[in-house]
Amino acid sequence: MFLIPDVVFNRTSLGYKQQECLNIFHSTVEKMIQQRTNESSTMSTNGDTSYIRFFDILTHSSHNKKFTRKEIMDNIVTMLGTSSDTISTTLDLAIIMLANFLEIQEKAYKELLEIYGTETPKFAPVKYEDLQHMHYLDCIIKETLRLFPTVPMIGRKLTEDLKLGEFVLPKDADVIISFIRMHRNEKYWPNPLMFNPDRFLQKKTNCIPYYMPFSDGSRNCIGLKYAMMSMKVILATLIRTFVFKLNQSIEIDKIKLNSDISLSIDEPIKIRIEKRNL
Repeated sequence: MFLIPDVVFNRTSLGYKQQECLNIFHSTVEKMIQQRTNESSTMSTNGDTSYIRFFDILTHSSHNKKFTRKEIMDNIVTMLGTSSDTISTTLDLAIIMLANFLEIQEKAYKELLEIYGTETPKFAPVKYEDLQHMHYLDCIIKETLRLFPTVPMIGRKLTEDLKLGEFVLPKDADVIISFIRMHRNEKYWPNPLMFNPDRFLQKKTNCIPYYMPFSDGSRNCIGLKYAMMSMKVILATLIRTFVFKLNQSIEIDKIKLNSDISLSIDEPIKIRIEKRNL
C-alpha cells in the first residue's frame, strides 16, 4: 500500500532495482534500433516487401511523421517486454500438457515428421513457410491457451450502456472479464477440463466467440501473430529434439495456478526430458 505512490516507490531498493533493469532494457533496444538502422542504410530490398520487419514498419511511420523515435522505442519495448513473459509461461504449460498426454505429443511429432522427415533442427531449421503446415501444433497451443489463458482476466470501461439479459450495465462502468472462467465453462465447451486439441481442428465451431486468449476488439493484443509464430517455432524445435515425460500424470483441475496480471503455476511440476531417438 505504501509503495503505490511513485514518489515513494522510486526511492526504495525495489525502485532502484527496477530502474536499473529498465536502463539495461532500453539500452539493449537502443542498440537494436541503431543496428537495424545501419543495416537498412546499406541494404537494398529491391522492392521485396514479403519480409518487412516490425522495426521497419515503425521506421517507415517515423519518416511519415507518425512516430517519434521515443514512440518507436516504446512500441518495441512493449512488444519485447510483454511477449517474453507471456510466451515463456504458455510454453511451460504447453510442455506440461505434452508430457501429460504422450499420445498428443506423438501426434505432434508425426506432423513434424511429414514436414522435415528425420532431419534435425540443426540441418533443417524451422522456416516461416513451415509454420503454415503445423496445423495440429497450432491446435495444441490454442488448447493450452484455452485452459491456461496467459492473461486470465482484463478490465474495461464501458463507452455506452450495455444490455445483458435482464440487466443493463451503465456507461462508464468498470467491467471485469474473466477469460479463464469463460474458457472453462461447460456451457460453451464440451468436457471443458479435458485437454483436447482436436476441438480446434473444426473449421466451424460455436465456441469461438467465447475464446479470446489475446483479448478481442480494437484493444486486443498487438503481439498475437508474433506470439503464435514464436511458440510454434520453439515447440517444433523442442518436439523434434526431445521427448517430454511426467513420472505421474496430473489432472487439469489439480494444477494449482496463481491468477495475477499473468497466469503462473503455483507449485513447480517436474518434467523429464529425454533425447529423441531419430
